[in-house]
Amino acid sequence: MLLINSNVFTNEIWLGKWKALDQWQSEFIIEIKKDGLATTDYGNGENGSWSIVDGNLEIIWKSGKIDFLFRGVMGYQRLSKNKGGSYTSGLSRSLD
Repeated sequence: MLLINSNVFTNEIWLGKWKALDQWQSEFIIEIKKDGLATTDYGNGENGSWSIVDGNLEIIWKSGKIDFLFRGVMGYQRLSKNKGGSYTSGLSRSLD
C-alpha cells in the first residue's frame, strides 16, 4: 500500500514567488521559501514565517500583520489582517 503525505504536497503548491495586490491594487511579491520563511518586497520589505492551515498558507510577519493565502471560488486569494482591519485581494503565481 502506498501512503502519500498530503502535507508535503500542500507545501509544494505554495512554494515560490507570488504576485499579490494591496487594497489600492498595487502589485508586490511574496516569496514562500522551503525553510518555513517568507519575504516580501512590499514597502521596505518584510520577513515572516509560514505554516499550513487546512491546506492553505498562513504567514505571520515580524510586524504582527498576518496574511492568509488560499484558493477560493475566484482562484488564489490573499486575506490580509492587521490592527487597522482586513481586506481580501487577488494572488497569482509569479513567472520570475
